Amino acid sequence: MSNRERSDTGEFVEAVSHSRVLDVFHSVSGPVVTSTDVAEDLDCSTETARRKLGELYRDGVLDRRKSGRTVVWWVVNDYDVGPKPVDPDDPLFADRPSFASGREDLAESVDDVLYRSES
Repeated sequence: MSNRERSDTGEFVEAVSHSRVLDVFHSVSGPVVTSTDVAEDLDCSTETARRKLGELYRDGVLDRRKSGRTVVWWVVNDYDVGPKPVDPDDPLFADRPSFASGREDLAESVDDVLYRSES
């Protein structure tokens, strides 16, 4: 039986995320990493590291080159590994906020709402 953590739905929780793999590029010396670098830094198997690096390669985040028997990986120059900018035209921002009280604007009573002061 596996000791891996499972979600509420019974699926395995992803232990090695793409962002954690990209963080390895900041923790090793040099502009490239190997699957062994990722595996050692994230305490995972080299197969998991290769799979995650391959996913990032397919997504256009990384590039790779084989040197002898080793594949080296690097972040594509024009890819920004930082947070993505907020798109103000995203439909998420189109709706007005709703509140449990039913009021549409709480700006004047924000302290009452936050600190539950009685008016």
